Amino acid sequence: MTTCRIPLSPSTFDPPKPETEPPRIERLAVHPYPDLKRLWVRVQLTYFQRYPNVRLLCLDERGREVGEMLLVEWRDPYISLTMHLRRFEPGANYLMRVEVARDNQLLDVQEHPFQLVFNEVTE
Repeated sequence: MTTCRIPLSPSTFDPPKPETEPPRIERLAVHPYPDLKRLWVRVQLTYFQRYPNVRLLCLDERGREVGEMLLVEWRDPYISLTMHLRRFEPGANYLMRVEVARDNQLLDVQEHPFQLVFNEVTE
C-alpha cells in the first residue's frame, strides 16, 4: 500500500483574522440553464468569521415568488448553486434578490434583474 503525504500550508494553522465589518455581497450573477427551468446562481461575499444566513429569492415580472433558497450559517464566501424554478416563462424578465443576515439582523441586500434566456457562460 502506498501512502501519500499532503503538505499543510503554514497558513492552515494561523489564527483567524478578526472580522472588521459584517459580511456584504461583492458579486451576484444569474445564468439560466438551457432548459430554462433552472438557474445557476453565483454569489461572492466579503470575508466573515461568524457564519451568515443567505436567502435567495427569485421573482417573476408580476412579483410572484418562483424560487427560494435559505442557506443557514453558510461557511464559505463563495456560493455556487442551482435553483429550480416552480414556474417559468422563456424570455420573461425576472429578479433575483439575495439577502445576507446574522443574529436576526439584515446585513446586505442585492437585487439582480435578468431575462430568462440561455447564453453560454464565458467567465
